Amino acid sequence: MNRMIRGKAIILYIFTSVITTSSLTVPHTRLIFVFYFILCWTNACFSQRYDFKQYDIEDGLAQSQVTAITQDHHRRLWIATLGGLSCFNGNQFANFGKIDGLSSNFILSLVLDQENNLSIGTENGLSTYKKDKISNVKGINKWTDKLVAGSNGELYGLLGKNVFKIKGTKVESLVVTNDTTEFVTALKKGQKGEIWAAVFQKGVYRLQEGKWKEHIAGKQVKDLIITDLLVDKLDQDKIWLLTTVGIFIAERSEIKQVYQKSIKSALAIVQDETGNIWLGTNKGAWYVSKQQLIHFNADNGFTDNKVNTVFKDAENNIWLGTDGSGLFRFSNKNYVTFDESQGLRNGIVMAISPGRAPNEIWLGTYDGLYSHKDNKIKKIVIPSEDEKTQRINFLFKDRKNRIWIATEGGGCWVYKENRFHRIDRKNHSVSCNTIMEDRQGNIWLSTNVGCYVINNRTKQINRVTTQAGTSLLEISNDLVISSTQNGAYLIRNQTNINPLEVKPLYGTSILCMIKSGDHVFFGTADNGLILWNYKTGKTKQFTTKQGLLSDHIYSLLLDKKKEHIWIGTGRGINRLNTHSLTILKNENDLVVECNQNAILEHKGNIWIGTTKGVVVFNTGKPLPKINKPHVFIKSVNILPQQVKGHESNRQVTYRETELQSKLTLPHNENHLNISFTGIYFSNPKAVLYRYKLIGLDENFSSPNVNSSISYTALPPGKYVFRVKAVTISGIESALASFAFEIKPPYYQTTIFRIFVAVIVLLSIALSAYIVITLSERQRRLRLKIKLEEQFKIRKQTAEDFHDDIGNKLTRISVLSEVLSSMTDKNDLEKRAIIGKIKTNVNELYRGTKDILWSLNPKNDTLGELLAHIREFGQEMFNETPITFDDETFIGYTEQHLSLEMSRNILMIFKEAINNTLKYSKADLVKFKANVDQNVLEINLEDNGVGFDLENVNYGQGINNMKVRALRIKGNLEICSNKNGTSILLAVKI
Repeated sequence: MNRMIRGKAIILYIFTSVITTSSLTVPHTRLIFVFYFILCWTNACFSQRYDFKQYDIEDGLAQSQVTAITQDHHRRLWIATLGGLSCFNGNQFANFGKIDGLSSNFILSLVLDQENNLSIGTENGLSTYKKDKISNVKGINKWTDKLVAGSNGELYGLLGKNVFKIKGTKVESLVVTNDTTEFVTALKKGQKGEIWAAVFQKGVYRLQEGKWKEHIAGKQVKDLIITDLLVDKLDQDKIWLLTTVGIFIAERSEIKQVYQKSIKSALAIVQDETGNIWLGTNKGAWYVSKQQLIHFNADNGFTDNKVNTVFKDAENNIWLGTDGSGLFRFSNKNYVTFDESQGLRNGIVMAISPGRAPNEIWLGTYDGLYSHKDNKIKKIVIPSEDEKTQRINFLFKDRKNRIWIATEGGGCWVYKENRFHRIDRKNHSVSCNTIMEDRQGNIWLSTNVGCYVINNRTKQINRVTTQAGTSLLEISNDLVISSTQNGAYLIRNQTNINPLEVKPLYGTSILCMIKSGDHVFFGTADNGLILWNYKTGKTKQFTTKQGLLSDHIYSLLLDKKKEHIWIGTGRGINRLNTHSLTILKNENDLVVECNQNAILEHKGNIWIGTTKGVVVFNTGKPLPKINKPHVFIKSVNILPQQVKGHESNRQVTYRETELQSKLTLPHNENHLNISFTGIYFSNPKAVLYRYKLIGLDENFSSPNVNSSISYTALPPGKYVFRVKAVTISGIESALASFAFEIKPPYYQTTIFRIFVAVIVLLSIALSAYIVITLSERQRRLRLKIKLEEQFKIRKQTAEDFHDDIGNKLTRISVLSEVLSSMTDKNDLEKRAIIGKIKTNVNELYRGTKDILWSLNPKNDTLGELLAHIREFGQEMFNETPITFDDETFIGYTEQHLSLEMSRNILMIFKEAINNTLKYSKADLVKFKANVDQNVLEINLEDNGVGFDLENVNYGQGINNMKVRALRIKGNLEICSNKNGTSILLAVKI
């Protein structure tokens, strides 16, 4: 708590003369008020208050008389009471009773088996809780107590005075000794899972391999009625025996009674993780260790009621079930608290200082000054009638063993030589926030009107600054830092004053300071902890993001080992490692508001003043193990999509056992609400949650308090939900998860999509086929019509050409014959002209004959083409010494040829035949034709003189032959040597 911010101090002056002068000498003889101190005793307190948390019916517990406690694999506590069964997750109780199926609300014993099934022993028999259902075991309807679970799934317990065993559905009565009248008083499971039984006057037996073997003879225990027992986990030969007349230890064939002066009898026993013993008795509980024996009762935070059962949970918390006060939890922490229940009249502890005696601590509160010594608290009265003197602001003990006391409006006092001395004038009050002694023994006082120094030698008081100060820190012999609510100031030699030029401190309210090595730590209001290296100038800031419980820092202390800095904040206490400069994780549930500069280390203990008393940490005691929280998925509610017009849609709930296997959901059941529970008994309020849905989320959510999450309209797919509990300081639990799959509707399945794709492709293909077919038909029809038109045109053209040109050529030939007959035989010149006319007419006729042949559509076949070439060859070589041989072997001669192809082939071989006739000097010419796989091969060979292919000067005829071959995409090969010439044309038809 900040003295200045909260307005609990008003602007006052140390001395009247301070206003007019900067210095004042205050000899001891001029002290105005000198009183002998008066010490008044308050009610003596026998011990400090321990940290117990109580739960009763107001918190939701079924009933206040607790008889048994156990814990399931999800860390939920199951509490048996004489009014029903309670299940506790750290925040809420769920209660079950006879109305839910229990055989009775009067519950005596609880046990969980390896499958997490709960057996419940009652006054009217045995009930079980399996898979969220309660049922009763047939054949057991009497007083059932002392239930224990065996290692092979069997269950043992007491029916009255006898042992029974259940394996499956079979109930069997057992005899521990050979005496059927035996009286079994206790049944317990050992550290290694073995079953122990105490039989009145018969001894203690252990079940091994299905047989009971005597471990402690009856003559050793004599008439002791053993109500409970414990095999010590640190020494298996050591057995604790609780009896009606006290506590006994059986060790190495010896039995002896222990603690008979302190503990008359005990009802329950448990051993914690460090091997210490906890005992429930008729009046409170006892803690037994090698170092100490502590009685927990109403004087130190517990109760004086009877403790029926003691239980250690998975986090090493100790739970104590009482008879009438409900349930208590003790966390094994290394601190205790002193408050009003230990003698303080006011729990707001504003100041702490060593006292005059070696083992004494002085505490300044808002109700005066107190002394703590020998575990007792007493009131120290300051001799003043002013009520403001009771509000202590600060305490400081200097090297001369003087104790300085700063009050809020009641003056500034010094306690020395067993007397209180007021050092300010009576009519003016003092508001001093911090007092410090420098290395020269000078006393520094930081007040609301500035900083003052009392010289150790001259006793003179000098005013150093005018700024209202909050704390002081000496850096070196001549350098002091004075912090304010608006930054800090460097004071050198008490005169040279300059603002501390550290950027993070500009305008910052600084409440406390501490030095560690080359570093200065500044505790601020709302800006956390700021570290400054005064040699390098580097800074670093610590806030709640780095693990601080609050950004409001009220007190700082470097321990004597210089390993940790203790940090008192607005919501608890942190520690910082000075080597790694990291905030240590802190998971205690001590939520307190610390007070400004109220912190002290004394003989290994850290004393911290808070608004709820003074908290004392034992640094010599090892810190308790920090446990992780636990989380589990409680249920999954699935709400189908609402279909318009259908009101029958209902919510489906899947419990924990049903979530162990993968869920498969239809596409319309895609609205999920997932509930989960995090359990952390060490600090239930510190539990937060982080979760993500794999398949939808990329990262975990930020920590939040929501214990359920809803996902709506999830698309089909495979998902895994994961959740973890995380504490406010970042400790995470293991993951809890479950997998599920939302099946797509049939129209989104792969098979359906393939089917649709195939249908679409087939439709496209069919459409394309129809279009192409129709187009082809239309093309063919157009082509047919075109060909028919061409056929008609060609035929008509051929007929017209033949009738017109042929007649005219014939007439010219006849006229030339007439003209020749009319010409004198001796007129050779005229007769030569007439001969040329006849020759040209004949050549023209032959040319027109080829044209007419080509134009005639009936000649567009392979057979007609070959026959025409053959006829042309026979005609050309007729009446010559050259023999024309035809070697054509064409089976199918009706193969249709286009006009272009037919015309060009004809012209190529007419040119070839003409060249052969003119230049080959051959006596044999062969004409060959063959068709192989739609390729027409025509060859003209002669046995003439040939010609040189490399040196020949091709004429127009051969070039025309090659051009015509290219037109019809044919291959023309000409081979010639002295043995003859071969012309081969290959064309695809």
